[in-house]
Amino acid sequence: MKVGLAVYELLDAETNAGNRVFPELAPEGMLMPYIVYSIVSNQPSDAKDGTPIDEAQVEIYSVAESYLAANSLADAVRALIDRKSTTVTDAGIGTIDVQSITYTNEIIEVSQDRKTYIAIQDYTFRIKR
Repeated sequence: MKVGLAVYELLDAETNAGNRVFPELAPEGMLMPYIVYSIVSNQPSDAKDGTPIDEAQVEIYSVAESYLAANSLADAVRALIDRKSTTVTDAGIGTIDVQSITYTNEIIEVSQDRKTYIAIQDYTFRIKR
């Protein structure tokens, strides 16, 4: 799925998660901070010029050992991708044209058992196919 590859390529080296960006689930025992992303939905649509566009809802989880660290990582994610329009290159799929990325919501969750704080951000990605 192109949107997942775009999310990964945008976040992998550009946040203070230190190349710890994972689709859907982080490996057991992963050192914090890290980022997990999930494609919640992906709806195709046609543009006026006939170019198909996928509009995907993406959740990005910034996971850390403290409230401050989770918020700091989430802020870095938002600064990096919100309101962006860019082209991403993935070795396996080629060029991915990201028409726009829009920040839509954020909440904080706490896992007392795991002693983690998770900032969950929602974004809408528009990807030209």
